[in-house]
Amino acid sequence: MNKFINFMEQKFVPLSNKISTNKYLKSVSGGSMSLLGIIMLGSLFTVLNNIAWAPYQDLISKIGLSTIFGFIPVVTMDMIALYMSYSIAYVGAKEFGVEKYAKNIGFASLMAYVLLIPINFTAIEGKQFIDFEYLGAKGVIVSILVSLITVNIFKYFIKKDITIKMPNGVPQMVVESFIALIPAIATALLFAIIKQGISLTEFGSVQNIIYSLLQKPLQTLTNNLPAFLIFITVAQLLWFFGIHGSMTVLPILFPIFLGFLAENTAAVNAGGIAPNPINFGLYDLANLGGSGATIGLVIVMFLFSKSKRYKVFSRVALPTGLFGVNEPVIFGMPIMLNFVLLIPFLLVPLILVSLAYLLISLNIITPTIGILGAGTLPPFIHGLAQGSLSFGIFEIFAALISALIYYPFFKILDNQALKEEESESLK
Repeated sequence: MNKFINFMEQKFVPLSNKISTNKYLKSVSGGSMSLLGIIMLGSLFTVLNNIAWAPYQDLISKIGLSTIFGFIPVVTMDMIALYMSYSIAYVGAKEFGVEKYAKNIGFASLMAYVLLIPINFTAIEGKQFIDFEYLGAKGVIVSILVSLITVNIFKYFIKKDITIKMPNGVPQMVVESFIALIPAIATALLFAIIKQGISLTEFGSVQNIIYSLLQKPLQTLTNNLPAFLIFITVAQLLWFFGIHGSMTVLPILFPIFLGFLAENTAAVNAGGIAPNPINFGLYDLANLGGSGATIGLVIVMFLFSKSKRYKVFSRVALPTGLFGVNEPVIFGMPIMLNFVLLIPFLLVPLILVSLAYLLISLNIITPTIGILGAGTLPPFIHGLAQGSLSFGIFEIFAALISALIYYPFFKILDNQALKEEESESLK
């Protein structure tokens, strides 16, 4: 066991720290998370428009609410790549040391992304239109690449001081706009040349070539159970050693899961079911009550503690655990480096996710939409918010499964604590 700990400390932990502090990954993660409000807004109205209860559907159809509700996902989730092109560049500017020009860089990135979108002409009065599929899930990877490239173009010109200087007395906003002008021109020219070059190929657009060669294979790789379980296991191991595992894993999954969310939303709005069952919703299940799906542990601790230590601690751990916050358990109990709890801490999330995936595959429960940011909701309510009543019901059983698995391991700790307290009282 000591050899394993030494290996983790010498090899795995430094690698994890490098990943979690990488500027590119932090830009993507931070930029994606800054869109939480837009994502939740679109997801909320998707759920409201698709509650599977006939009287409710009849009511919202008769009074026109279904049409009104349907407008909002179109301009939120269905345009997620467009918003990301600004938000990732904006956050990236801060990460790469050009925070002063974050807004200019964000707008330049937005311009560059729109520039790459194919503009088609109709036969009616020569009107132009943009296909919405390039604004949503299909364009997520392109949006990320455009944002990061734009940030680095601006960083190069600004650090090299290749900018237009303005005399003293000119308003700061005007000064910053002129400083950003040369890198903005370079950005526009670069992506215009790229657009023209790729338009001459069979792919026709950057979005098509990236989607075919990169995004689609990545989604296929991520959208399978074994790979997903590996991601979860890595996160759990990192948490066990006191490192924020989610901050290492989620930056990798974020862009892919956002694409799944957009595709799931579109499918549900069309009256179908979510085609991508592995998404933020299933990741939340792996973290039911917090990393390690420790909701069962805090329930067992609250109901069955004999020692004063865990009786008192459970009064804090249970309320926070119900809302997905388990740092008190990770660092206060602690689970970190507590080898008595290592086995359930690793196994419970894998068991719950595998069971849920099996039930989804057998059409016993419906998959979640994959809404980002719903992980702090209690079991059952979380499933409802994710657009699946059956998944919400399963979460109740998942909490019981978690409790059953954690129970014998917790009792080992509780008995040890009880013996220590009894020996202390005899002194």
